[in-house]
Amino acid sequence: MAIVSIPRAVAYIDLRVLEENYGTIKSRLSPEAGLLCVVKADAYGHGAVEVSRRLEELGVSYLGVASTEEGIELRDYGIRAPILVMSGIMPWNDVEPFQRHNLVPVVYDQATLKRLKEESDGFDEPLKIHLKFDTGMGRLGFTMNEVPLALELVSDTKDIEVEGVMSHFSSSENRDEYGLEQVKTFTRITEFLKENGITPRLVHMANSGAIVNYPEAHFNMARVGISLYGSHPDVGLKKVLPTQQVMKFVSKIALIREFPAGYGLSYGRTFVTKRNTIVAYVPVGYADGYPRALSNKGSVLIKDRRCSIIGRICMDWLLVDITDIEGLEVKDEVILLGQGEEDAVTADEIAELAGTIPYEILCKISKRVLRVYV
Repeated sequence: MAIVSIPRAVAYIDLRVLEENYGTIKSRLSPEAGLLCVVKADAYGHGAVEVSRRLEELGVSYLGVASTEEGIELRDYGIRAPILVMSGIMPWNDVEPFQRHNLVPVVYDQATLKRLKEESDGFDEPLKIHLKFDTGMGRLGFTMNEVPLALELVSDTKDIEVEGVMSHFSSSENRDEYGLEQVKTFTRITEFLKENGITPRLVHMANSGAIVNYPEAHFNMARVGISLYGSHPDVGLKKVLPTQQVMKFVSKIALIREFPAGYGLSYGRTFVTKRNTIVAYVPVGYADGYPRALSNKGSVLIKDRRCSIIGRICMDWLLVDITDIEGLEVKDEVILLGQGEEDAVTADEIAELAGTIPYEILCKISKRVLRVYV
């Protein structure tokens, strides 16, 4: 008889919610605007292959990954939608795999553009690229002063096709003068390129926050990442872009123990019981991606009741105070992240308690946690 191993923890990925979120986001765009969905970092921990399959069924305009390897993985699993490699071509990467796997690199510096001109010579078809311009992010992209040189480099070759141009907001969580100036700068760049014969098919700048706060930056494609998965770059955005959490991260009570007052729990005895305390042991820890920073201040849901995490979170375990809830038993479900019957633990909430951002919370849920698609 085969022995079935039950996982310690499961992340349920609700693809129906993903589909609803996609529709909610699309409704904020003009009918002619496409949507690039970011599936880098294993779709923010949700599973890039399954998420991309569903998005492809929905008619997504583009998928965004960080690396060549992420793009090739999607191709190996049969994903045929256009794929933008958003971190571009590293100096140590070969160019040929981009053409072979139909991956489109973002190009943001002179050295890479010059290299592409040389190494794409002889390809059967022009290599598609998206040029990135730094309008105030201070990270990647040609600056305003470098625009003429970028234009010169792409104008005298037939081996490269500038399919798209793009930029990135420094901060899109709130509408402000700096962001508006970025939009103006990017608009001037696109107009300059068109005046000089470069008319890209795609122009994109808006991300999750800008979809709401900068409608003038929608152009003919927007990029969405965190909001697609139900979190937001700013909690206030949820009111106007009400996407729901796609992931539900759960485990079960593995052990229940009772301690008298004055008993120290877990490493360092950072929690000492003040009364007779009933403790549930949950086999999830920071190796599963649950933040150690939530020691003594996070909470979980058990039978839709909030239960406090007590003591330091360990690599493989966390402890929960269940003293005030009657009738709990070993094997009862514990919701670490996700929707209960009435209450929910959100990635935004966990991130705030941990002093980080929801992106990191979702991306760090490790491969020890089984993904199940529903």
